[in-house]
Order: sequence, then C-alpha cells, then structure tokens
Amino acid sequence: MKRILVIRPDRLGDVILSTPVFEALKEKFSDAEITALVQANVRPLLDGLSHLDHVWEYDATGGLQGLSVLTSKLREGSFDIAVVLQSNWKIAVAVFLAGIPVRIGPLSKPHSYLFYNRGLRQHRSRVECHEAEYNLGLLESLGITVAKRKFPVRVFLAEETRASARTWLTEKGWNPDAPLIAVHPGMGGSALNWPEEYYLELVKRLAESDKQILVTGGPSEGSILEKYKNLSSGKIITYGGKETRDLSFLAGLFSAAHVVVAPSTGPLHVAVAVGCRVVTFYPPIRVQSAKRWGPYVQDPGRASIFVPAVRCEETFACPKALCKSDPCMRSLSVENAFNEVERQLAAPRP
Repeated sequence: MKRILVIRPDRLGDVILSTPVFEALKEKFSDAEITALVQANVRPLLDGLSHLDHVWEYDATGGLQGLSVLTSKLREGSFDIAVVLQSNWKIAVAVFLAGIPVRIGPLSKPHSYLFYNRGLRQHRSRVECHEAEYNLGLLESLGITVAKRKFPVRVFLAEETRASARTWLTEKGWNPDAPLIAVHPGMGGSALNWPEEYYLELVKRLAESDKQILVTGGPSEGSILEKYKNLSSGKIITYGGKETRDLSFLAGLFSAAHVVVAPSTGPLHVAVAVGCRVVTFYPPIRVQSAKRWGPYVQDPGRASIFVPAVRCEETFACPKALCKSDPCMRSLSVENAFNEVERQLAAPRP
C-alpha cells in the first residue's frame, strides 16, 4: 500500500482548489493511504472527505526548530510519495530529510530544484490555466492526466453541522421555504475587490425586493457587518465578528443559500464546494484573474463572473493612480449584479 502525502500550507481558497488532487490520486491508487497537510483552520473542511485517510495540521514555526519538527513528523508517516502543491524552503528541505522517495513539487524557486526529484516547471504567473489544473498537472509524473473539470472542488460537511447551521438561521428569523441569498463582502486582500458601498447598495436593493439575506464576515469584520444591520428591519441576518465559529459552520450556512455573492476569496470556493450558485467580481490583473482563481464549477452557468472591461497589462498588482482605468472595479454596476442574482435565483437547485 502506498502512503501519499499532499501538502498545501497556505490559505482557505488555495486548499479548496487543491481538493481535486485527492480524488485524482485515489482514482489512480485506489488502495493508497492519502494524508493532507494543511493549516489548522482549514482542517474541519477536509476531515471526513472520502478521498482522504488523514488530515494533519501544518506547523508554520520557522527556523531550524520548525524544520526539525516538520521533518520528524514526516518521518513518522513513512510516506512513499510527497506532492507539494505550494512550496517553501522548510517544506522542500523537510520532505528531503524525511527520506520520502518520490518528491513532487513546482519548480519555481532555487530550493525546489535542489530537493524535488519529480518537480515540474509550470510558470503559474503566465496564467495558462486554472489553479486547480496547475495542481493536477503536478501529478503527471505519476502517470495521472485529468480532463478539465473532471473532478469538482469538495469540502466535508457533517449532517450535524448542516443541521446546526440551519437551526442558527431559523433562530435568526430565516424561513427555509423561501430562497436565501448569502453575501460575503470581505476578503484578505489577495485581489482587488468590488467597492464596499456597492455591496451595501446591492444588499439594500435585495432587501427592498423582499429577499432573505445572510451577510457573512470573518472574525475581524464585525464593524463591517454592523453597517448591514442598519439597512433593513428583519430581512438581513449577519454572521461573523465575535460570533464566528469554524469554517465548517460557514459551509453549513452557505449550504442553506441558493446564491452566494462574494469576491475572489476562500469563502467563495466554500460556496461552490457545497453546491451554491455564485455571483462574483474579479480584477483584470493577470495573476488575480478569474482564469486562474475563479469559481471552479463544472457547469459555467452556475457562476456569474464580473470583470472590468478594460485593457489591463498588469501581471501582479494594480498600480492604482498610475493606471488610466483606475479604479476599474467601480465600473461593475450594482444593477448588473442585482440582475445576475435574480437570474441565478430563478435557476433550479441541484
């Protein structure tokens, strides 16, 4: 029996866009024992996935101490194969020192050439395909070639968590017989976002059209959520700030929604993974684009993606005032977003 380790040590969205890798590995090596190494906050969304046998928590401690701890942990696993989907020097050295025979990873930095013996040069900044497909591409050296969109993104959602989320919503006034729209306006800053006042205006318009709305945020976004509480009497439920639970509870809340509105952020991919239709906003900057980071849906009709209709030659970041199209995200109108939410609401749920 092969023991395979898959490492993705970065953020929520990155991990969810890596979940097709687990399924592809299990299809190829049906009797393999597959372990994922991810950050602790993401673990609840993976524990229980049918294509994973174990989920380990990644310790981000740096320096020689962090390297020693990680190396010892990996040795204990007696892995035959390590698939590193996002690399740093500590991980590259650790999989080497742990004696893992097959070490697969992206060849993007000097350390990766030294320590991966099945590395692949991908040039991800060229954005020739989706991030999920870049991840799957690393499996080619194992004889695995996957057709585009064959495997969906997934998260594990226990029935008790789903029920707990619905109970919470009901206590807040949710009517399960009417459609629910979830709006997640915040993000970590990895891409340009739609203007905050546009989200507020969209939620206001949806509330005025008698829609049930859930506005979600992270632990540090309580002040943002307060602005939504004052928009309408009783039609808007807010979740986040001090009452934030783990990410599986957020997945449970989204599973009750018909449509989720969000920018390029991890919760958007959670929404896709639990089967929601989505309306989202992406910048035209190459490495931030929907081509690489957009919702990984198997049916394109389930995702409405808005991108400014400007000519953008930037690869990594927005030059702000130096750009003649700045601020381009303001060109994405509330009216068009509202209409797309209505259109997605009218479509059947799976």
